[in-house]
Parts: sequence; structure tokens; C-alpha cells
Amino acid sequence: MCHDPAVIVGGCGRSGTTLIREMLDRHPSIAIGPETAILCDFPNPERLAIEWGLRAADIERDIRSSRSVVEFTGGFFRAYAARRGKPIWGDKTPRNVRAIDRILRWFPQARFIHMIRDGRDVACSLRRHPKETVRNGRLVPNEVNRPIAECAKRWLEDTSCGLAYRGHPRVIEVRYEALTADPESELRRVCAFLRLDYEPSMASAKDEGAPADLNDGRLMNNRDAAGRVHRKSLSRWRRDLSAQERLDFVHVAGELLVALGYAPDHGWATE
Repeated sequence: MCHDPAVIVGGCGRSGTTLIREMLDRHPSIAIGPETAILCDFPNPERLAIEWGLRAADIERDIRSSRSVVEFTGGFFRAYAARRGKPIWGDKTPRNVRAIDRILRWFPQARFIHMIRDGRDVACSLRRHPKETVRNGRLVPNEVNRPIAECAKRWLEDTSCGLAYRGHPRVIEVRYEALTADPESELRRVCAFLRLDYEPSMASAKDEGAPADLNDGRLMNNRDAAGRVHRKSLSRWRRDLSAQERLDFVHVAGELLVALGYAPDHGWATE
């Protein structure tokens, strides 16, 4: 086990995990860098080297010298936070939501933030994500167009993993819609959960055209998720989903959508 204080973010992809990561990283006590997948997969030296600007050989050496994945993970993130002069490290990887039990056991001082978003909007975003991917150390276009049913299934499964820990004292749910509507109120609630003072800089607007760097959490295949808080993608399903795709979503994940309060019933699919 690793007893470092830590902030772990997870949730279905395209649910706002990058947005809240950027906000948390602006706190003077929290350092959260690019996505790692360390907590849900075995550490991948090549991926870490690309995303973090490190040498794969150095990462492989550190993995071999560590007695466990937990020791390597704690040391990796602790060193990053120390370089930035911050006492608390964190990790944002959407698939962390599928490893909450392991994370809470391995890191008994960690707190988990589960991001939730309207599954219809998530599905619209997931089907063509990522627009770019890393191949042989270079960004290349990634032409994807997944069926809505496939995207709805991922939202259903990932969100259900997080909901299994609803009410756990070390897990908090944050709605993307609430975070974008009133960032300060939601961030104050999150900071109280983390036992930290709220910092106004966390909710400060970021210039969408500003270049991102490592300390700002640049994700090479997720650059379209970065930028200032905006609500232009809310209810995008109304314009993006065809009549058949709406029915496909209801068939796969309609019940959870209603249970979470995003729709009173399935009538939205035939509006």
C-alpha cells in the first residue's frame, strides 16, 4: 500500500474528466499530469515516455527496481508532484472508474472523483473520439465512427462501475453539467471533500487558443477536451442523434439515463 494523499479522477470518457483535471491541477497543492492508465493497466513505458516527455529506458529501469506496481506508481507521481512543488499527486484516466476497488485498497489516503455526464452527449462525443492518435511517437488522424449503441454500452458500463461506490466516504460524484453551469460551487464542494481550501484560480477561464504544456496536462490524443469552461456541447444529442440512433441508445442505456435524472422517461427518443 501507498499512504500518500492522492486525488484520483475517473468516469466514462468524454464525461469531463479532462476539464476537472485541469481545474484541480490549478490548485497550489495538487499536481495532476497527463493520462497514464497506470492504475488500471500495467505501466506502459512507451506511452508514459510519449505523454510525459521522459525516456522509456528510465521508466523501465524504475519499474524493474520497484517491488510492486503500487511502489512504482506512488514513486512516479510523487516525483512529479515534488518537481512542481506540490504535496498532493493525482491521476486522471477515465478507465480508473473500472478500478475503484483496487485504487481505494492500494492507496488508503486517496479520494476518488467520479465524473458523470448525460450519456446521450457522451455517446455523440465518443463515436468520433479520439480525432488524433499517437503512432510511432507522432500524432496522426484517427478516422473512427463507432455505432451509437457501442458508445451507449460503454457509458452504461463505466458509469455503473462508479455508481457501485455511490455513498462511499472516499468517493464523490460530480456532474459535468453542474461543473460547467457553476464551476465555483462545484469546485468548493470538491475541495471540501478533499479537505482543501478552495482556490479561485481553479475556476478561472483558460484561453482556448493558449498552447498546452506538460504541467497544464497536455494529452496528445485528447487536445479537443482542453480549454475554457463552456456549455456549447450540452444537449448536442438533439442535433446529432438520428431517430434510429435515439432508439438504439434507449435500448442499451435508457434505464440508466432515467435513473440518473437526465430524462423523465423514454419519450425523448421519439420527440
